[in-house]
Amino acid sequence: MTFREVRTLVVLLTALGLALGAGGVLTTTPFDAATATDATPTEIGSCTTIDEPGTYVLTTDIENAGKTAISQPCMKITADNVTFDGGGHTIDGRGESHTKGVAVADAEGVTITNVSVNDWHSGVLVTGGSATVRNVSTFSNAYGVRLENATGGTVENSTISDNLVGVSAIGVDVSLSNNEFSGNEIRVQRAD
Repeated sequence: MTFREVRTLVVLLTALGLALGAGGVLTTTPFDAATATDATPTEIGSCTTIDEPGTYVLTTDIENAGKTAISQPCMKITADNVTFDGGGHTIDGRGESHTKGVAVADAEGVTITNVSVNDWHSGVLVTGGSATVRNVSTFSNAYGVRLENATGGTVENSTISDNLVGVSAIGVDVSLSNNEFSGNEIRVQRAD
């Protein structure tokens, strides 16, 4: 049984219990399974800014991104409680200085997962917020994952390879678990 099926079953059982109420009589309130589960994830097919909470799924590879202003990220997340699921796709940059593949700016409770980011100044950048980076592959970046003055960060189950700096944590404690590091000039850089 999938997580979604289990969650739907729990919602159904809870609704049944509420419908029975204290008197044990079943009422006939209609139930719509579609409203009992999370909203459908929003699909993304190009660089964008995510400024509303929710789940977002990348539907295609993005190649040679970063053609906007040099300091603009491809994926910019400014809303709290966002899950960005790369769907196994790649966000490819052009190797330009000061560019970012995925950037979290002053947003809390963000999860970045299932994506590869390469050829950026910062593959994943978190500033002034908190993020979990999970099942992400960063390679051929100046910084694979970079956290600056963030309120928190976790990097787990990720592959971080052939970057100048694998993970950089400036002014933040970062939790690292079950990651594969290889070929980085500096594996982990920490500074207060």
